[in-house]
Amino acid sequence: MNRPDMEKIGKRIAFLRKERGYTGEALAERLQVSPQAVSKWENAKCLPETSVLPALAEALGCSIDNLLCPREILILEAVYTDGQTQVPVTRFLNGLVRNKDISIPVNETFLGASIPGDRLKVLTIKYQTPEGIFFSYALQNQMFVLDNRTPVLKQGAVIPEGESACYGDGQSFQIIGAWYGNEKVFSSVMQKMMHYEYFNWDKIPVNQETFPSDTASDDTEYLTLVYLNKEGIHVISCPENETVCYGSHRTALYLEDHGACILKEIKMLSWGEGMDCPWAGALWAALQYMGENYSYHQIMGMSGACWRTCFTEVWDYSCTDALVAFDYATPLFRSLGYSFRMADRVEKQERKAERLAVMEDIRSGKPVLAINLRVAPEWGVITGYTEEGARFLCRTYFDREIFEKLEQAESPAEKEDRRIVFEENQGYLFTDSWPFLLIHFGDREAAPSPLETLRASLFMLAASFRGEETRGYYQGKGAYEAWIRGLARESDFRLDSDRENVLRRLCVNDSMLVSLIDARESAACYLEESAALLQEGSREHLEKIGANCRSLSGMLTAFRDKSSAAADACSLTYNTDVEFKAAVSKLGEMRREQTVLLEKALLLEEENCRLAELILEGTA
Repeated sequence: MNRPDMEKIGKRIAFLRKERGYTGEALAERLQVSPQAVSKWENAKCLPETSVLPALAEALGCSIDNLLCPREILILEAVYTDGQTQVPVTRFLNGLVRNKDISIPVNETFLGASIPGDRLKVLTIKYQTPEGIFFSYALQNQMFVLDNRTPVLKQGAVIPEGESACYGDGQSFQIIGAWYGNEKVFSSVMQKMMHYEYFNWDKIPVNQETFPSDTASDDTEYLTLVYLNKEGIHVISCPENETVCYGSHRTALYLEDHGACILKEIKMLSWGEGMDCPWAGALWAALQYMGENYSYHQIMGMSGACWRTCFTEVWDYSCTDALVAFDYATPLFRSLGYSFRMADRVEKQERKAERLAVMEDIRSGKPVLAINLRVAPEWGVITGYTEEGARFLCRTYFDREIFEKLEQAESPAEKEDRRIVFEENQGYLFTDSWPFLLIHFGDREAAPSPLETLRASLFMLAASFRGEETRGYYQGKGAYEAWIRGLARESDFRLDSDRENVLRRLCVNDSMLVSLIDARESAACYLEESAALLQEGSREHLEKIGANCRSLSGMLTAFRDKSSAAADACSLTYNTDVEFKAAVSKLGEMRREQTVLLEKALLLEEENCRLAELILEGTA
């Protein structure tokens, strides 16, 4: 075989491998060959062994002829469907391609694909030519034709009834076919769908008012829609008296289900992985699901939460919550280009309306942020609901421990729990309680420029640093001063008379250090990414703020690593007075050393505040 033909075969193997979602290693493992062998095929170094060809064709979803005799048209995926049941017919259609064209009747007898029921059936096809990847469809009892005369339609165009045409790859959302009725009697309702789309309805009820029935039909009727999005071509079928909904920011369609709805694959959350502010971490997970590719550090920076410092004299864990003393939510959502709504301490008589609002958001593909979902009052994400909204599912910072236990399940009851979590609930846990604060994503709005967002963040730096005490919570400069006073208060650290509360204060202190380190490390990362937005003089000030944040984070991290042993020592049971006195002495040394470091940190923070104000003056 000559070199050009081998290159065509190699390219086709590589393309189909990627199309099927295989890595080179995964395909090699399935075929029981080496990864080097797959690489040689794809780079036209050699052809697959004859003995491997059947398994290779099976893995790539084509025939051996399609691999070794590349044609102008390759069917990548062909599905015969009624919007519920899908019957793949890819290999069958590939066998009917005559190099540059295919012409077939679309019916169950010819395709050998039987789907029970009276819904309208549709054949959808994804195929490749030398010009690229294309999509098309045909209704049952029509002819499906592809050849060099098949027109490629532009975004917004619709295939004329009974004719053949196709669409290119990478289309934004578009409904390209709409019919109402059943397989016996149906008619196009494309004009009605275009009318309803004009009004941007979030959902379309399928009934006699929105889609008047044919007078000859006494049977159940369905709205059948064919639509394109960036993932490909899809068919959905909605029975009368049910509802079609737009999801994922109007890029997909789904049938409304009041019983359950779960948003799949929202990312895990965990402490100790560089995202130690649960509010920002929960936002990051929600935004990632929504296709908004912001980093955790960007969320911390854009919100201004990277500048927060908070302390309360009662030494409570709540002082590490991002929103307890300052509103970082408003600047963040403004910079993201979203409106938002907070539901704070919803009364029981108002819960029904709020529950329905959560369910509506979930059905629209929008996770809901909430605090106090599981274990403790920390931020997490409501990821779905079951039992008609009676139970919420969530992603929180407390999940990993439960998942690790479920992975080791041995008893039948434990294995059933594991099945429910990972199969029925898509890897999520049920919430323990009703949240006392929820944040809903609203509509898209015009977002400010990156420079405007940076300026807003620096404004937050100065505003929160000079912020006043709120409901017993000190912030910024006041928080540092109150924290230093708290460490110096000997009566709060008497192990002999108040050991339990001393240990609590040490744990809160450690959580505050973690929160401060995480915030300033995020600030340094955000400023490094933003430095190019400023002119030279202001950029130097910004780089100095970033360096101060990095220095502050570094010295507190080193201290925390050293002080952890001392904190652990205080939790031991002492057998002798000598051991106890040593622990008391070590605790005192640790507090004095931390006080010195906090005083140094405060000086850095004061310099950062002055520099931020200079930048704001210079970029006004």
